[in-house]
Amino acid sequence: MDAELFLGYGLVAAVAAVLGSMLGLGGGVFLVPILTLFFGVDQKVAIGASAVAVVTNSIVGSSVHLRSRFTNLRLAMLLQVTTAAGATAGALFGVGADPRIVSAVFGGVLLYAAISMLIRREAKSAPSAPVAGSAALAGELDGESAAPSTLAAAFHDPAIGRDVRYRPRRLPLGLGISAGAGVISGMLGVGGGVVMVPAMNLVMAVPLKAAVGTSAFMVGITSVATAFVFYSQGEINPTVVVPAIIGVFVGGQFGSRLTRRLRVQRLAAVFSVLLFYLGLSLLLQAFGVTLPGQR
Repeated sequence: MDAELFLGYGLVAAVAAVLGSMLGLGGGVFLVPILTLFFGVDQKVAIGASAVAVVTNSIVGSSVHLRSRFTNLRLAMLLQVTTAAGATAGALFGVGADPRIVSAVFGGVLLYAAISMLIRREAKSAPSAPVAGSAALAGELDGESAAPSTLAAAFHDPAIGRDVRYRPRRLPLGLGISAGAGVISGMLGVGGGVVMVPAMNLVMAVPLKAAVGTSAFMVGITSVATAFVFYSQGEINPTVVVPAIIGVFVGGQFGSRLTRRLRVQRLAAVFSVLLFYLGLSLLLQAFGVTLPGQR
């Protein structure tokens, strides 16, 4: 394999991992479009490599989020039930789908994620009072019941210098959305975080950093199912996977640590701009239009 190409794949994976760890997306949401749009890698090979890399990124990134207490383990394991089932179904469909359909779906998902984060509202949280007993957590939000108190959690946010306490809401809706996130994850090899981060933040009233940490833990488990399906169909190419894993391993550690020090408004801005550009590019590609610098 050409050393320059190997290095290029590795650098792209490292950048994708930094962004993926910061935003809880697993990196695949950036890795697949960049490999296909700028390196000319076959779409299904890129998705297969992304699924393997997302597992690595999740292992590296979630360890940092766990130490920071950004990850809500009870919520993650509950949502994972429907997400994993959806991922298997999505991968089985995606591995045989027309690349133009996959590009169109991918582009639409990225545009949705970008726009949703631009208009997002940070979940309200109480800076003090016990988690389980706080009136702000135990009440109603827009007429809908909060999730069981066992799913309530708290973490210290160094960027604002205070503790953030929260209790997820609209759990049934969250479970339904996580199933859809799994389908998208399996079809596109992105881990599902592109849907789950906005969903947990906007729908379930989970603070953004907690949504990022919880999603980072979930995407690795979800991507195992995707990687297995693509491997069984011969779509795992070691010349792309190996540098991607190396880059993800390095970038994932840096991105997770960077999350602690950044304010959520900056995370949302980075998330929106990059995903809007990549989403638009993929939609145009689905209709045969290639932007300058792309393949």
